Amino acid sequence: MEEESTSILLNNTFSALNSWEVWQLQVKPIGSKWVYKTKHNPDGSTRYEAPLVIKGHEQTDFGETYARVGKLTTFRYLISLIGRYGWNMNHLDGVTAFLNPEIDDDDIYMTLPDGWPEGLKAPKIIVRLRKALYSLKQAPRLWHDDINAFLLSLGFTQF
Repeated sequence: MEEESTSILLNNTFSALNSWEVWQLQVKPIGSKWVYKTKHNPDGSTRYEAPLVIKGHEQTDFGETYARVGKLTTFRYLISLIGRYGWNMNHLDGVTAFLNPEIDDDDIYMTLPDGWPEGLKAPKIIVRLRKALYSLKQAPRLWHDDINAFLLSLGFTQF
């Protein structure tokens, strides 16, 4: 939880609101929670993760969503190329991938969960999201738009 909250704060994922701003809000903030995961590394060791996720099922006002679906035939083709040419294949885990894209025009407010670090310890503190979080309805679309723009800026083409 400490590692996740540090990453969120370093990425400027949200900004805390003062009591006057909270009073002026005409929207209901969305809740959030920690999701505890146990991961097993290839070397047999165990690591624990606790990503902060927004309760997307509570989200009622959202724009366009996105669900990119890869085809199994494309994956099989890539694997056959790797085998044919003897290339190396590595697995890449984007630890904070969804925390990078900035939220476009939407104002999304969230309450911080129990267990948030002491620096922001206030009852039901409300924050305004600047960047996407896991389980946010727009997060996949925002991430896709962000990575697509980055790859195009490097000279890749889309077809």
